Amino acid sequence: MIVVKSTAVDRALLDAGIIAGSHLVSINGKDVCDILDYEFLSSDAELELVFGLPSGDKVTLEISRDDLVGLDLEFEPDKPERCGNNCVFCFVHQLPKGLRRTLYIKDEDYRLSFRYGNYVTLTNLSEDDFERIVEQRLSPLYVSVHTTDETLRRKMLGREDIPDLMPQLGKLAEGGIALHTQVVLCPGWNDGTRLRRTVADLAVMYPAVQSVAVVPVGLTRHRSRLPQMEPVTQRIASAAVADLLDMHREFSEKLGCGFVYPADEFFISAGVEIPPSAFYGDFPQFENGVGMVRQLLDGEDAKGIRLPGRLRVCVATGRLIADTLSDVLGQKWSAYPKVEYDILPVENKLLGSSITVSGLLCGKDIMDALRKEREIGDCIVVPPNCLNDDGLFLDDLTMADISREFGRPVTQADYSAKETLRRIATEMYS
Repeated sequence: MIVVKSTAVDRALLDAGIIAGSHLVSINGKDVCDILDYEFLSSDAELELVFGLPSGDKVTLEISRDDLVGLDLEFEPDKPERCGNNCVFCFVHQLPKGLRRTLYIKDEDYRLSFRYGNYVTLTNLSEDDFERIVEQRLSPLYVSVHTTDETLRRKMLGREDIPDLMPQLGKLAEGGIALHTQVVLCPGWNDGTRLRRTVADLAVMYPAVQSVAVVPVGLTRHRSRLPQMEPVTQRIASAAVADLLDMHREFSEKLGCGFVYPADEFFISAGVEIPPSAFYGDFPQFENGVGMVRQLLDGEDAKGIRLPGRLRVCVATGRLIADTLSDVLGQKWSAYPKVEYDILPVENKLLGSSITVSGLLCGKDIMDALRKEREIGDCIVVPPNCLNDDGLFLDDLTMADISREFGRPVTQADYSAKETLRRIATEMYS
């Protein structure tokens, strides 16, 4: 059931008696369960929409598709399906207490996988769900595999009552659904020969399974009640990169694409050069941290940006990318000798020093690092991926909070060094 959020400015809906709190029952005689149903079923040229009113009455609205698009009709967002797994590496289980409530929500919702690329394990799908995914062409989907050894998978997901994964992937593949998959590499659990077997099993399903991303497990300092797990050290990262690059070369010859892609973090941790752009194809796993550094390296040099006077910028970032970022900015900003920058590697005190990526920095840790700096400069830059859609860090601080504390404008970086400098210029001189 989807609920009308607001019709306050739409006369046609109000005249029909459809007000906020009404719910959409059906379209052309077919039940509507969520917003995806609404979008799928409302594609016909002529539509009959049945609404349930807060009073308990029902009203029918007959309308064309074109006229429906013109209505100011907004629905409450769907509530996500919750995850019932108890994964040994679950990041939500490793969060400290006291953060905002939404951070502790574990979703396992194929609708969010289709819409936003969220990874799901498929452990909660019914036959009706499979039929709907195929009927409505909810493709591609993003699936967390971790291992194709079903016994090990149950242990890693912390559940015995789950269906075998490979038949599920096969069913989706037969229905024409494209799949992108991921493996969270946990040393001593699903690495080595088990990792090679997992990737090989998935490759058999190409092209339905289009890619596999392998990402390192993130271990915070809040794991006291969780299973013992070894972090991804330089030695482990080096071994994983060697294996994955071998498999990538093999698949490039056999399949015409690399198929398996290590996360950027592996290359940096192992001290291995980031592969060229061609390695990543069309960057199918970019949002999973695969190829972001390459796009940063390949980005445009900053030219044609108006920057009156000298400028000193403090760039806060995670410790993992600090050296690489310094080299990139030295190259991309070379046309602006009056622009000086300081790279500020920030220690992650909230989650622990083993978390070195920029995307998990909180506002307080950035502020603590800035307080130790003798000279902050004229502008502060924070990482591109450490703020949510509401502009909040993990600890609910904002860029405005940092700006007030230090009396400097604060800008969010972009994955393009040129765009980052343009944003700085806009903030400083507009």
